[in-house]
Amino acid sequence: MNKKKRQIITAARELFIEKGFLDTSINDIISAAKVSKGTFYNHFISKNDCLIAILDEGREEASNRRHELLYGKDPTDLEILTQQVAVLMHVNREHNLVQIFESIFHSRDSELKKILLNYHLQELEWLANRLVQVFGEEIRPMSYECAVQTLGMVNLSLRAVLIADYKYINREAIVRVALRNISIIIPAMLESKEVLITAEMFNAIQNVINYQQISKDVVIEQLLGFTKGLTEEETLEGFEFSTFLLEELQKQKPKLFIIESLLTPFRKAFVGTEHAAEARDIANNLWRYVKMGQPSEQCKKIK
Repeated sequence: MNKKKRQIITAARELFIEKGFLDTSINDIISAAKVSKGTFYNHFISKNDCLIAILDEGREEASNRRHELLYGKDPTDLEILTQQVAVLMHVNREHNLVQIFESIFHSRDSELKKILLNYHLQELEWLANRLVQVFGEEIRPMSYECAVQTLGMVNLSLRAVLIADYKYINREAIVRVALRNISIIIPAMLESKEVLITAEMFNAIQNVINYQQISKDVVIEQLLGFTKGLTEEETLEGFEFSTFLLEELQKQKPKLFIIESLLTPFRKAFVGTEHAAEARDIANNLWRYVKMGQPSEQCKKIK
């Protein structure tokens, strides 16, 4: 991500928090970012497009942390899932996304509603798939309902704690209780076979979620541009990680386990530098590329 785009996103986020999304104009963003109107429109087609970039940035950060938490661990470990679910709550707080959500909550803008729907649906789909990993394939038909109920318990519990004005909120504890409760509910759901929120219901709105497939060529191009903008003097460790990842990706058959093992140190090497946001974006795309290239657990068992 170039510096001008980063300036615009940073300025927009601060204004959305300070003034509220609806009361912030594009001219406000241009003025705060110290860019021209033409520069703004080179990167974003609208204020809503800025919002999408801000939300995507938060999701990318959460996705990276979730991959890192799971790497090398048992995917069926409920405590790992607890930490993964809590990650987005921490990221939303760190990026002040809660204030932005609240500022647009009552908007009647259909495009804004679609943006928020996309955001929440992606979280539900991720959690539904993780619940299947933890509790087994037999719950797949009810996985979306389990995800809805889990996040419902988490969000309402969190809201109650905030209303009570508790100074310290243990987000992991809130998630842990919700997952404990859903683990007790699941046997009853399996026995009754009654499912209110089916996969078919979610398929009806699945087109709203627009996941982009990540190819090796796309990641190589992104990493090439990133590496060219680095110098060994800036961050020798980060430069070496970037170069090694690029060399491995350019092989005919990249070793995915090597790439996977380097993603956390690669991202962390740029924390606190001007390259942090782009390194996080590249790491997230590489996690997705690696996961796409790995056989599923079920295929591994068949082999």
